[in-house]
Amino acid sequence: MLTEILLAIIQAVTEFFPISSSGHLALISNLISKPDLFFFTALHLSSLIAVLIFTRKEISNLLSFKKEYRKIWLYLIIATIPAGIVGFFLENIVESSLSSFLFLGIAFIFTGVVLFLTKFTKVYSKLNWKNSLFIGLFQAVSVFPGVSRSGMTISSSMFSGIEKEKAAKFSFLLFIPLSLGAFILELKNFYFSFSLLISFFVCLILSLIFLNLLVLIIRKNYFWLFSLYCLILGIISLILYFR
Repeated sequence: MLTEILLAIIQAVTEFFPISSSGHLALISNLISKPDLFFFTALHLSSLIAVLIFTRKEISNLLSFKKEYRKIWLYLIIATIPAGIVGFFLENIVESSLSSFLFLGIAFIFTGVVLFLTKFTKVYSKLNWKNSLFIGLFQAVSVFPGVSRSGMTISSSMFSGIEKEKAAKFSFLLFIPLSLGAFILELKNFYFSFSLLISFFVCLILSLIFLNLLVLIIRKNYFWLFSLYCLILGIISLILYFR
């Protein structure tokens, strides 16, 4: 059970911080045991519930279907489609990449480079269908472990000129359909255990804490600093591969 709880803590810390939760879970699992994809997906579902709580105001606005929020529905759909396609058709490749230190190393370094470039972004635009598609393409890459989903969606939003806090909120909303889709795909491997249940609730509570912390970090303009961590972790992963 201690291993499962450790993985739950890692998921909570890394899901919303732009350092790839799937990459960390895969890296730790490869050092401890064989990666369990359904367990990872269940932890993502726990983080999803945390997002639903955290963005309850935004969700309430969307569910009102008022004119000013209808476009947001369209933008969410546009940005979700690319990742849905990649996740559905490349599921086997994604699963096999969980066990590759080489792939994880390259993915972490890629994430680090993208995050570092956000240091030079400026606000000059609002959300529209074009930058929603751009964000969606970046999110599609994050289906692979080691590539941070929040890192890709927030960074690509900032590259598009969107204000950083709005970029973060849009990223959180995008997490909802993607994690639901991943959970549905993994239902074929469903199982239940007490350790899974405990890990689920540990992840839920900690996810809420780190969601609030991430917003604070973004407000302080420290988002790009996560790049240094990802670059270091990428190098460590490559060393593990070539050892």
